[in-house]
Amino acid sequence: MHDLHHLLDVISRCLPGVQGRIGAAGAELLVCGSDGNDQRIAALYRYWQQAHPEAGPHYWTVRSWTYLVWQPIYLTLLGVHLAQRMPCLASLGQAVQGGVVLGFCLPEHCPQQAAEDELIGPAASQLEQLLRRQHVEFCQVQSIHGKLAQRLAADYVLAALLLVQRQLSLDNQQLRGLSARWLEALGLRGGSDLLEVRLQDGRDCLTLERKACCQHFRRCDGELCSTCPKLRRDERLVRLRGELAQEC
Repeated sequence: MHDLHHLLDVISRCLPGVQGRIGAAGAELLVCGSDGNDQRIAALYRYWQQAHPEAGPHYWTVRSWTYLVWQPIYLTLLGVHLAQRMPCLASLGQAVQGGVVLGFCLPEHCPQQAAEDELIGPAASQLEQLLRRQHVEFCQVQSIHGKLAQRLAADYVLAALLLVQRQLSLDNQQLRGLSARWLEALGLRGGSDLLEVRLQDGRDCLTLERKACCQHFRRCDGELCSTCPKLRRDERLVRLRGELAQEC
């Protein structure tokens, strides 16, 4: 139990606002493969459909899918690299409030503990299986092309690794190596990439180079994100330099 508490503590410090608890998942939580989970996914989809009817099915679908997968991805990668622990995701429960998937619960168990280099393989295998099962289940509610689903998941894998880089002060070459290894192990090679941006002070910072659009621009209050593949490269670089100058 101490190992699991340590893992949850690491997650809460890295992701303020994301609360994890230990225990059985209640009927209101999203649990991949559980009875009635398709209905809970459908409710999540309906929320975004009703909240932004003007955005259309591309937005509703992408929004719902990314909410389903972002926490398992972050939990896995942060656990491996920052806590040297691999939690079991089989009964991971995810909380939903106001259309937002935020917070989770894990059953009482002892996470596998080892050096991060030894954990990447088994952790990626477990996560890949979950993503595959989640995709099948999601498509029972709303179809999303497998390639798009994978690209969106790959974006979150690299986003999690960018957070790991900041926490561990990894250099860009180390991060690129980890990114390639994770994407390969997850069967997501080529699904997303990292872009190196030269700042005015001479620093080279890495950020996401997405290959899939989150569709946020379709909302009445939306716009193209700074990492959006729909933006021309020169436009992205201008916006990213301003953002990264404050973050890096």
